[in-house]
Amino acid sequence: KSSYLFEDPVLDWAGNENSKKRFKSKYDLWTLQSTFRWANKKINENKSNAKKNSNIMINKFFKLTNIKKTKIIHSVNHGWKYSSNSNSFRIKSYWDPVKKIGVCADWFVGPRFESGWISAMDLYQKIKN
Repeated sequence: KSSYLFEDPVLDWAGNENSKKRFKSKYDLWTLQSTFRWANKKINENKSNAKKNSNIMINKFFKLTNIKKTKIIHSVNHGWKYSSNSNSFRIKSYWDPVKKIGVCADWFVGPRFESGWISAMDLYQKIKN
């Protein structure tokens, strides 16, 4: 499976990086994204608790997906304190056709990993039309 969307208080989404065909790897590569609420509770101490928080999410991932747990070779925990938006705007991007200027960003759409891409595609469609 290339991605999972969870109904869990800790883990929100997981994407299989191998499915993107950007590179070849003999390892199974995943991006895990926590829920907005859980991240906000943990963000101020994330630097000192990064390994603990990563382990919580990794263990949740294996439990929720029933994928057999293997040795974790490498993991990175990155928290963006000010870049997430729990509530999306009414628009996905902004385009001013007179000034020919546009703005797109993940925070237009919401807290999901792919929100920036959705916003960019929306702006592209506005410019194209």
